[in-house]
Amino acid sequence: MGNTQVLQTLIPVQERPPAMQSNASKPAFISTGKEVQIGSKAATLYLSSSSLKLHDKRCSSRESSGAGLPHGTGSVLQSPVQSDIDRDSLVKPGTAPGRSTAYSRRSLEDDKDLSQDLSRLQPIREFTFTGYDIMADKTPEPPEPEEEIQPRKRLQAYLDSCSHLGITPVTYLSKQMSNKGIVMRNHSIGPVGARALAIALLSNDSITSLDLEDDGIEAEGAIAIAEMLEINQNITDVNISENCIGTKGLRAISKLMANNSVIQSLDMSGSNLVDNDAHFLADILKNNSTLKELILSHNGISEQGGYILATAIANNDTLRILDLSWNHLRGKGSLAIAASLQKNIGLRKLDVAWNGFAKNDAIVLGKSIKENTTLKELDISHNRLEKEAIGFLMQGVKDSDGLEILRLGGNCITPDLAMVILTCIGQSETCRINLLDFGSNEVDENFLTLLDDLQSTKTLNVVYGQVIKRDNARDRKGDGIDGNLDATYELYKYMNEHNYRVIDLMKWLDKDGSMSVSREEFKRGMITAEVPLTEHQLDVMLDKLDTDGDGEVDFAKLEKLLNESCSSENVPSEDN
Repeated sequence: MGNTQVLQTLIPVQERPPAMQSNASKPAFISTGKEVQIGSKAATLYLSSSSLKLHDKRCSSRESSGAGLPHGTGSVLQSPVQSDIDRDSLVKPGTAPGRSTAYSRRSLEDDKDLSQDLSRLQPIREFTFTGYDIMADKTPEPPEPEEEIQPRKRLQAYLDSCSHLGITPVTYLSKQMSNKGIVMRNHSIGPVGARALAIALLSNDSITSLDLEDDGIEAEGAIAIAEMLEINQNITDVNISENCIGTKGLRAISKLMANNSVIQSLDMSGSNLVDNDAHFLADILKNNSTLKELILSHNGISEQGGYILATAIANNDTLRILDLSWNHLRGKGSLAIAASLQKNIGLRKLDVAWNGFAKNDAIVLGKSIKENTTLKELDISHNRLEKEAIGFLMQGVKDSDGLEILRLGGNCITPDLAMVILTCIGQSETCRINLLDFGSNEVDENFLTLLDDLQSTKTLNVVYGQVIKRDNARDRKGDGIDGNLDATYELYKYMNEHNYRVIDLMKWLDKDGSMSVSREEFKRGMITAEVPLTEHQLDVMLDKLDTDGDGEVDFAKLEKLLNESCSSENVPSEDN
């Protein structure tokens, strides 16, 4: 067999054929060294050595019994690898010339013995598969799924970038590398942390949303994120709000959006943007045709910035949601934005809450709503709109066949005015309003009766505040300076009864710990505390407390009003 490998005693001695048991110390099988595949297993092919011994026995028997055997007798030596020796092909003794009868008889007896030995060896044939090679009997490990490999690569890339920049990796961020979206809010990763994350996301192909709200990334971090998004074409939703990116960061984002065709939602609220930054915002609306949602709330955009934005809004027909709430829009800026809706055919939702829209703006806005058939939701709450301004607005709403949601909470809406608004909607044949939001403004019992009648014929949901009885509504209707004095005195009595100081009141009203109290927080607190003040009285008093129009309560001014109310001659006596 040459250099073939020998495998020792694969078959127990007691189970071997007699020919093998007689010499158990010898190897039972000789390996051919050839591997074959059986299913998913690897096996080695072995050759039985018993047939080799049988061949030796036959050869020795022939040599001892036929030493003088003449040539040409027809006796043929068979190869040990033939399965059945081909006995029929051998020339039978006695048939060939020169063979004696005794020799033929002995040959026949030897053939019988050989046949018996072959029958005993039948279970163990030449080239028998005896089992699996121990070294080759290994099940191949399945390949690791791609969805498990990529998160590990992203995590390693983030760890490597942190190491390169010399910062400590954020554990919370490391855990999110296997998600479809990364949400990192209020973690203060800073500009360098934002750059480390940007490096890790350069080759990302599965993360589709990135939320870095209030992480202190500032302008440098925004630039790093913008550079990453120029290469990464998989992220569609980006939130970098409350990071004070300023003009420098906005410039990088504006440059990015000019060429990006993937991002559909962009949140830059609380980015410390002012009027001079409106040009970059206008460029985003002009140059990008895939952006669907733009959130710019809690910035410092006022009259000039609103005027610049209005032109871009009028000419953009792909943006669907625009949030300009909590800015300083007023004058020409708010008027231009109201007029832009006459030409815009893309917006579905416009939020201008907590701004300075006034009577003239409401007149133009009413006309725009009447002509615009694509706008579905308008939020103009907390703009201090009075009765006359709301009347002009409702003239356009009742004739509109597109607007479905109208939010008016936080304006100067009395129970009587709420009834007028509801009646206007109910009597219109074209109006499609199905959600009317009065916020926490009060309504009376007659309002509820009318609402029940309308809801029996059309789908209309209404949000409102407290329900007061009609008799009390007339008594509680404050107006002008006298109403303000009464409201201040009622608040003074409440604080005196509960032994509150102004600083105590501020801490109690500041639920979110921001060290400031908005108009809405103040009103909500007064209602929760059951201070006997109407919505109108609170609005009048808050107008006095919000002198700069930023929507925040001036507690120094409140303390001054309380002191004046306490010492004024107009304060009602205890007997009254």
